Amino acid sequence: FIFLWDPIRNSIFVSLMASIAAALCALPVAAMVVRYPGFLSRVVERVSFTGYALPGIVVALAMVFFGIGWAQPLYQTIWLLLLAYVILFLPAALGAIRTSFLQLSPNQEEAARGLGKTSLQTMISVTIPQLRFGIVTGAVLVFLVTLKELPATLLLAPLEFSTLATKIWSASEEAFFAQAALPAITLVIISCVPMAFLILKDDRTRN
Repeated sequence: FIFLWDPIRNSIFVSLMASIAAALCALPVAAMVVRYPGFLSRVVERVSFTGYALPGIVVALAMVFFGIGWAQPLYQTIWLLLLAYVILFLPAALGAIRTSFLQLSPNQEEAARGLGKTSLQTMISVTIPQLRFGIVTGAVLVFLVTLKELPATLLLAPLEFSTLATKIWSASEEAFFAQAALPAITLVIISCVPMAFLILKDDRTRN
């Protein structure tokens, strides 16, 4: 496992960062879609799902064009890679958070605002605590799909930045299937932890 330490660390780091960023971006979109339905909110929601409908290679090439042409300081940095992950996997977080929003009564938010709290204070003190399971679920889903993402990682990752997915791909490309086995097993083991969380959460919700 020593030679896999860097790919393991990189995989967990970028997946964790992407899950946090996607959850933060999905929260205001879900609030807009549920609390303020209308033409604009429908457009925003559909645009948010665009990245999920496109192949990863298409989004990655678009980010390469954007980085080279408009944001050269970001090109081949972790930040452009994270942006691609958020575009690709925002719907995974948005779906979970939107579902939680639909189960939340707006009466509590109205009561908080009636007591003098601003919209931001209401969101922080009333809404987000009740959405925590949806937010965490969405973040976990993004973590899982980011962990195995390959095209965006290959095209946008900084030089010498390898993940478990890229390790598996590079070994398989050279037909070194025995070398691909260990990172593949490691990827499965890491994925089991958030998957166990989702399963346990689902069982607790049903009970």
